[in-house]
Amino acid sequence: MPVVPRDTAKADRECAKKTIAQAKRVVKGIYDGARSGRPIDAEAATSVAEDISNAVDRNPAMFIDMARLKSKDEYTYLHSVSVCALMVNLARQLALGEPTVRSMGLAGLLHDVGKMSVPDTILNKPGRLNEAEFALIRAHPQQGHAMLEKGEGITQEVLDVSLLHHEKIDGSGYPFGLKGNAISLAARMGAICDVYDALTSDRAYKQGWTPLRTATEMYGWEGHFDRELLFKFFRSIGVVPPGLLVRMRSNRLGIVLPDGAKETRSKVRIFHCALGRAPLTLEDVFLSGSGGSDHIVGEEDPVRWGFDWQALSKKLIAGGALRA
Repeated sequence: MPVVPRDTAKADRECAKKTIAQAKRVVKGIYDGARSGRPIDAEAATSVAEDISNAVDRNPAMFIDMARLKSKDEYTYLHSVSVCALMVNLARQLALGEPTVRSMGLAGLLHDVGKMSVPDTILNKPGRLNEAEFALIRAHPQQGHAMLEKGEGITQEVLDVSLLHHEKIDGSGYPFGLKGNAISLAARMGAICDVYDALTSDRAYKQGWTPLRTATEMYGWEGHFDRELLFKFFRSIGVVPPGLLVRMRSNRLGIVLPDGAKETRSKVRIFHCALGRAPLTLEDVFLSGSGGSDHIVGEEDPVRWGFDWQALSKKLIAGGALRA
């Protein structure tokens, strides 16, 4: 991972801090206005989404980490800021065009505006929701879509993410039970970014999980997310579930270790040359959401490489060298 000069890192941190504070004020104004029945201020939302996008471009890992740290009281507004940042970061990972990147950011910023139709007592309830309360929560995608349809400068991505970010790939989501590619790319991205930030944040009813635990849990939910997109999301934030065999940009193979950097960045133990199909001296590499000198390009199937993965993975995690 390239070393960021201390003065540059300090400037990036100040930029992120200032952008997050400003974005929180703007989002609060937009959401409170929506609660009062006022039209969505798309111009203000677009401006703050662009500020977030610029800050993410400057230092993705720092901005995303700082936006993730939020108190329970400010969750509603900073959750939207975080999802905006995650959407921008993922859109860049997917090499989408600049107008689409900006639209994805705006979609993340406004995805939960429909929750303004739900009383705070229900949104912040520490206990289990009853059937009537849950029905109100489940109505927020359609409520948000209706609010956004009335605004000017609202793109299709914004409408899709608002309406469909609770749909699941296997059709078990809501509000329509859509399956697979019937869910737009924007909505599939929104589902991942929304859940990731929700799980890593402190809420009124739970403590947030670490990024590594969150990635591991999300990876294990069959039928919930677009699996290929989910892995690309993990790459974009530098956190990948442990135990996976992965190929690096350098055409080396490695195993993702369970002990990352305080569970906020994953560590890969390199052990095999993919081109020469030969063992290598073990080398540990910390991942960076911004790429770094080497990064994961994809997951590999151990069977394809003739690895007895159950035995080999244990040996690699323990630090055992391989024989040539």
